[in-house]
Amino acid sequence: MATYRVTFLPEGKTVPISDQQTLLEAAQAAGLALNSVCGGEGLCGRCKVIIRAGDVWTEPTPHLSRQEIQQGYVLGCNTRIRGDVVVEIPFESRIAGAPHLTDENALRFGSTRVLVGAGARHAHDPLSQKLYLELPRPTMTDRLADLERLYRELRRLRPIPIMQMGLAQLRGLAALLRAHDWKITVTLGQRGGTVEVVEVAGGNTAARNYGVAVDVGTTTVVAHLVDLHTSETVARQAVYNSQIKYGEDVITRIMFAESREKLATLSSCVVQDINDLVSGLVSASGVSLHDVTFVLCAGNTAMMHLLLGLEPAPIRAEPYIPVAAFPPVIRAAEVGIKINPRGLLGLVPAVTGYVGGDVVADVLVSGMALTEEPSLLIDMGTNGEIVVGNRDWLVCCSASAGPAFEGGGISCGMRATNGAIERLNAA
Repeated sequence: MATYRVTFLPEGKTVPISDQQTLLEAAQAAGLALNSVCGGEGLCGRCKVIIRAGDVWTEPTPHLSRQEIQQGYVLGCNTRIRGDVVVEIPFESRIAGAPHLTDENALRFGSTRVLVGAGARHAHDPLSQKLYLELPRPTMTDRLADLERLYRELRRLRPIPIMQMGLAQLRGLAALLRAHDWKITVTLGQRGGTVEVVEVAGGNTAARNYGVAVDVGTTTVVAHLVDLHTSETVARQAVYNSQIKYGEDVITRIMFAESREKLATLSSCVVQDINDLVSGLVSASGVSLHDVTFVLCAGNTAMMHLLLGLEPAPIRAEPYIPVAAFPPVIRAAEVGIKINPRGLLGLVPAVTGYVGGDVVADVLVSGMALTEEPSLLIDMGTNGEIVVGNRDWLVCCSASAGPAFEGGGISCGMRATNGAIERLNAA
């Protein structure tokens, strides 16, 4: 097995690859986003590149015209190199641009003001809360231990039957309480039926508590920074899901994740997307990353598996069973999401392998599960779902909608990026 160098234009990036790897794999190794709707199976014809110099071997394909072949075009997924080569990635083969969330509808529907709070559909009860406490000092007549003293004060304010605290926080508790004259702020996180004392800090920081709500879409990842003290959305940003370069839809990504190494690659892609969004949100809002204490993600079942690094293959084969429909709340740091080091990561529960937490979130936010009259909900994304029902019953079905909107598997069509028609105005 020989190793050669591939240089990509116009970036000028050079990467070493073996003669057993494809130009698509070389582009991925170089960090370049090359269209691959079919996940490198040679079926979509979207990964066209131009050989500018060097010798390659390529398989015949019906996706290239005679004129394109004469101009040096090949498909990146079925072309291997026989020496050092120079390759140009044309504009039409690139995944470029960024999603736009700035129109009036995005801003209007992004507000939580009408959904949470007094008189709204949902009570203000965030998954992460900060409470300021002034604990009574121990005396000879009140000799309760520090941890139980903290629990006692918390239960005076909240009906919390089951509480826990990690060893790292417990080790520093005695010194912290006495250094701050027993005046502290406690961060509480919901972990199933248990409330965890996530962090104890000196002084009053109760008003500085933020969470990030993330829609992990197959094509687009959208994040909202939410002030958990007021339930207000502070900022929102979106990026294209970096997993796109390994497959346009859920099935091709499941097929790609055939090994632990490839599964880890897909997981790291979406984790980096979330980290980039969180970093951008806190920078734009002037919020400290340490004050972000909870991340809640919603997405289809396969996307949640890929986020956590869970084996997705059983979702694709009968009887389509996921590893977990409702994964437990974990430390965000366990998967590499960068917020408060002790901050938590939760996932909206799924129903089945093809009815995910994103649809569950749709149903909750729309309120259709609370009404007497039947309602119809349609979620048209890369995966499309239709839900019909009321407070007594709900029925859902799902199907792939990406090909219709993004050109997957058809000759015409593209995602909503640079070059796509966004709006028409009457003359």
